Amino acid sequence: MGDFLTGTALLYRDPIGIGIFIGGLIGGLVFGAIPGLNALTLAAVLLPFTAWIPAEYAIMLYGVIYVSGVYGGAITAILFNIPGSVENAPTAFDGYPMTRKGEPSKAIGYAVTCSAIGGTLSAILMMIATEPIADFAVSTFGPVEITALIFFGLTVVAGVGSKSLAKGWLSLGLGLMIGTIGSDPVGATPRYDFGTLYLRGGVGFIPLILGLFAVSEVFLQGQRMVRGSYTAPKISDSYPSLREFWAMRWAVVRSTIIGWFSGRLPGVGATLAAFLSYNEAVRWSKTPEKFGTGEPEGVVAPETAN
Repeated sequence: MGDFLTGTALLYRDPIGIGIFIGGLIGGLVFGAIPGLNALTLAAVLLPFTAWIPAEYAIMLYGVIYVSGVYGGAITAILFNIPGSVENAPTAFDGYPMTRKGEPSKAIGYAVTCSAIGGTLSAILMMIATEPIADFAVSTFGPVEITALIFFGLTVVAGVGSKSLAKGWLSLGLGLMIGTIGSDPVGATPRYDFGTLYLRGGVGFIPLILGLFAVSEVFLQGQRMVRGSYTAPKISDSYPSLREFWAMRWAVVRSTIIGWFSGRLPGVGATLAAFLSYNEAVRWSKTPEKFGTGEPEGVVAPETAN
């Protein structure tokens, strides 16, 4: 462990390490922000090359790609209503309405700043308390507890995905049905492939996101233009002020704790953290009716947690 920490400290004084860091940062942002691509695609492309570099470089590269890729996905979620990854889906609930209101730069400012704050605080917490918390999670959370936690996450997703609870459960059921298409991950048993080879691998996330979010948004905008009801928003380039950031301090702290604890649990990751943080932001807000209409806290909460 000491040798690894020493190598990590030397990494930041190494020009090659800095170059790999910058390359991973830019690559993750680009792949996360382009609809149809994600950070996982870039990581798969770079996998054969990282086998020939030191472990410190490879670990740093994949960490940077993941973090920057998640933020890159928030850009498309805010600007085009197309989440770059699953954990960016709650960001689109209020991020895109902020763009429609002419505040895309403010939404992106909230996302990048609060993502950096949440990531930094989580890294500090990880260095301080990961071992005892991880031991507690592994020893306490067995199959029954994890199953209950998954069901809890599903109820959260159903509750925040739509203003109507019935529509939320209907969407959740449809999503679960789509998730059962393909080969069983345990026994490789074909499920709902209807005898088609192309469905053996399941429904990919990228085609699903592009179809449900991107194509539907194109149809909606086209409908508005045909009816003559489309009005381009007046875009401002204002960045959130220090007072506005300070107003989000409790949302940042709460979402950091939720995201950090969710990451410690086996089988639970950034997706549940983002949805759970959004749900808690709505629950703790004095004006929950504003969520879904361009509420900044609806961007801060999931982006801090994921």
